[in-house]
This record gives sequence, C-alpha cells and structure tokens, in this order.
Amino acid sequence: MIPAPSPARLPRPVRKPRSRILVIDDDPVVRVLLREMLSAAGHDVEEAESGSEAEQCLAESVWDLILLDRRLPDCDGLLLLRSIREKYDSPVIVLTVMNDDRDRILGLGLGAHDYITKPFNPAEVSIRIRNLLRTRRGHLLPPANRKLEFGPFTLLQATRNLVFDGRTQQLAPAEVRLLAVFLTHVGEVLDRTVLTQAILQRDWSHNDRSIDVLVARLRKRIEKDPKAPDWILTVHGAGYMFAPGDRTPSN
Repeated sequence: MIPAPSPARLPRPVRKPRSRILVIDDDPVVRVLLREMLSAAGHDVEEAESGSEAEQCLAESVWDLILLDRRLPDCDGLLLLRSIREKYDSPVIVLTVMNDDRDRILGLGLGAHDYITKPFNPAEVSIRIRNLLRTRRGHLLPPANRKLEFGPFTLLQATRNLVFDGRTQQLAPAEVRLLAVFLTHVGEVLDRTVLTQAILQRDWSHNDRSIDVLVARLRKRIEKDPKAPDWILTVHGAGYMFAPGDRTPSN
C-alpha cells in the first residue's frame, strides 16, 4: 500500500521589521490621523504633544523616524530639531503650516530629511515615509539597536558608545553608522559611492573626502597603529574592507 503523501509544507511568511516612529505634534487630530495611518502600515507609533514630552521619549528609546511639528506649545520645533541632530541619528520629517521657502531651507540646513506642509495628503505622507525608511535601511545599515562585538571592542549603537577594556568613548553618529556597516559586511569591499549613500545619504563625487575622514577617525579609535591598520583595510582603487578571519564580530 502506497502511503499517502505528506502535506506540503508552506514556507513561513517573511516578516518585515516594524519601524518605530515618534510623532511630535500638539494637535490631537493630526496625531490620531498619523497614528492610525502608520499603525495600519505596520509601524510602531508613539506620540508626544510637547517638546518636553518629546525629549523624554527620545532619551528612553531609539527611533527609526521622527515626525516633528514646526510649532510646539513649549518650544520652537527647529530648536528641538537642532537638539535632536546633536544627540540622535534618527531621520526627521518636519510638519508645518508655514509655506515659506526660507523656513524650509533653514530646517533642511539643520538636518531635517523632508518637509511636509499642512494640511497634508495622508497617502503622500505615507509614500514619503516609506521611501525615507527604505533609503535609510538601504542594503547596508543594520538595525540601530544592535550590539556589535569585534575583538576586545563592543559597539552599542543605541547609545553610540564604543566600549574597550572597561572604558567607553562616544562616537559621532556618522562614525557609528560607518563602523556598523563595516561590522555587518566583514570581508566585503565597499566603495565610496555605496558608503556615502548609506552613511551620509548623498551621492559621492570625486572630490568628496568625507568617507576617508570618517575612516581615519575610526582608525584612531580602534587601531593600534592607524597608519598600519589591522581592521579597516584600504583596497586601492576599490574602497575599504573590514578585515575578516577570527576577528569577525558577533551580534
């Protein structure tokens, strides 16, 4: 008797990572609209209705994206934006009723990734958020809350701390992103074009030395001899590579 075939196993659906989004706005109608829209899209959403509430949320967690009202009851949204850029690495979209090019340019200059004018089209906001998160994740950057270890070092991305021999030094946001990319792509040659887009979110040009400057700063932090590096190697004519082998980092 031929046994009945066992039922085919269906592959488990791949779950997309849920992005954590902070909505900072004093208008409850706007907050409800954004929360419902973003939650329906599969994001985790928290709200703050003032600058002081926002600062508490920022200090307590890591955010994949921040939606920031230009005018808050207890502070100027652009002043809060400047504070965010000094301490945190999350992308920021400014929401504003001010349709003023000068204000927009000022906000972008302070580090905003996008400006959306109220009243806004929810579908357009959803697309902009999706595109920004996709660009932010790219194919290189690991989740911002991962702890990465290599040799005697531990990189704590959430706090931007690099721990070595019981001592802690805080890295700049771009340094954290670059080191995290290296640590999750060990043995891969990464060119300046790819690194510039992932780390600095802009296109690379031949006279752009930003990545080289960041590499030099990281070498001073982790190499015994920055001029003869063991970890971050230069691949002439191609880019940089984080050294493979028994020093491969673990999660």
